[in-house]
Order: sequence, then C-alpha cells, then structure tokens
Amino acid sequence: MADFKPRYTPGEVKEEEIVRIPDMKGNVKEVMEVEGMIVPVQAIKSGHIPDMRENVKKIRDMKCRDDDIFLCAYMRSGTHWVWEITNMLTTGKLEYLTRPKETAMMEFNYPEDFDKIPSRRTLNTHLPLRLLPKEVKEKKLKVIFVQRNPKDVVVSSYYFLQKSKMMPFQGTFEEFLMVFSTLGVMVNWFDYTLEAEEALKDKEIDMHLIYYEELKKNPVPAIKSLSEFLGTDCDDEYIAKVAEMCSFKGMKKANEDVKDIGDFKFEKALMQGHYRKGEIGDWKNMMTVAQSEQFDEVFSDRMKNSSFKFAFSK
Repeated sequence: MADFKPRYTPGEVKEEEIVRIPDMKGNVKEVMEVEGMIVPVQAIKSGHIPDMRENVKKIRDMKCRDDDIFLCAYMRSGTHWVWEITNMLTTGKLEYLTRPKETAMMEFNYPEDFDKIPSRRTLNTHLPLRLLPKEVKEKKLKVIFVQRNPKDVVVSSYYFLQKSKMMPFQGTFEEFLMVFSTLGVMVNWFDYTLEAEEALKDKEIDMHLIYYEELKKNPVPAIKSLSEFLGTDCDDEYIAKVAEMCSFKGMKKANEDVKDIGDFKFEKALMQGHYRKGEIGDWKNMMTVAQSEQFDEVFSDRMKNSSFKFAFSK
C-alpha cells in the first residue's frame, strides 16, 4: 500500500497490544482486540482508514440527523445491494450513486467525514449493533439489518478477502472456515447475529429485517416492505424499476462503469471484486460434505435458541 497516501494519521501500536495468531502453515497474523473485535494491526497502522480504537468512541458519541438511516450487516451479506436500493427509495431517483458505499461506511471514515453527505443519509457498517451511535436509540432512528445464510457468507468472504490489502487472507478455504467459525472476520458471525436478534426482540432499536435470500427470490415485495418501513412514497411501478436496476447484473455493471472509488484506490482490486456470483447455495460448490456437516454442528449449537430462519439453497 506504499503507493497510496494515507487518508488519516497512521495509528501507533504498542508491542503489548499485539496478539499473534499462527495459522496451519506456521504463518502469524498480527491482530489486536478493540471493543470485543479482532482488528488486523495493519488496518490500524496503515492510515488508510481511521484508527479503530479512536473511531469507535467517536461513532458512539456521533451527532445524528433526525432522518438518518443505518444499514447494518455482516460482511458479504448484501450491504452494497441494499444500500443502493435504499438510496433509490429515499432520493426518488432511478440512478446509481457515483460515490461508492465506502464513502458512507462507518469503519472507513470518521463521523465528521459524513457531514458533506446530503440528507437523507444512509450510513452503513459491519460493526456490531452495540457500537452504533447512542442517538440511534435515543432518537429512534431507522436501522436496516440484512441477513444472509452463513455458508454463503463464509464462501463469499473467503474469495473477497483474498484480494484485500487491508485484511488479506492467503490460506486455504479449510483454514478460513475454521477462522470464520471461531474468531470470525473482525467479529464472530454467531455473536454478531445473536446480538442483533436480541436488539430486535427488545425493540429498543427501530429495526427492519431483510433476508438476502428473500430479496433475491422476491425482490419487489421485499423492497416494498423496506419502502414502507422508511416511509418513502414509492408506488409499485417505481419499486419494480428499482428491483430491475438493482439486480445482480445491474449492480455489477454499475460497479464497473459508474462508481468513482476516489480515496479508496488502495483497495481497488477489492472494490472491483464486490460482485462475484451473488447466488443462493454457492457454498455447495466450495464446501466438502465433511466441512458442511462440521459447520452444521456449530450452527445447530450456537443458533439453537434463535428464531432466525435461513435459506441455504434456492
């Protein structure tokens, strides 16, 4: 990443803050713990994104606008997709935004960087819901939570992170599956998902749940439900056009032709690889029977008290 000028002051990391995790080949990953998350030391030191240690505090105390929307999802769960849909609903324009989702991503910016975004802002994050701004609860701001079956999430994440300079993963899929099932990527998927379910149950957050698979199979009713949650005045004809424009094919083409990645060129390969397949059940092309059964055991144990229902195939 030496070819790109840091956007922020690189963070200093003390030796005692570093946790070294060996992989199956004897390579060592340097990470650190931040608010219960496992953050690569490189992400702190690079200066390409804000120092997470400082930023989580700023995010918590962030001043929000009364009409702000927060889009939350575990990585590779459909965040780009729903972000584009939401912007079309709130702006009333059948246009892809030229700026990428990362310009409105809380991990990639300090809160003051969002001041230039016109209302109605849709800010997005992969952070656990407990780290959202305090005003989300106080002002009863709209929160969209996107879910995708974890087997497809792990496969998509594996391919995605192979291209990353910030959070690279160069091991085998077997190694990544083990990491995903235990530590997770920044945060464990099971911990993240169960925490979100508790937030849904206690109703302290005004939250709307979207399943990736339902949005894929039946986009028009799913988008209509989201429009009603957001209070946007969109008729059925408009919603059908949004669904068409935000198909996988349309989104992939827009990502290649429309988006100006600007300050995020340090992750150019990663950002250009956002759209790989987008299929339901692609995990079957990657996981062995043994790996699938092993994951099922973990899933059954961790999610035994959950009411979430996931579609693992078409």
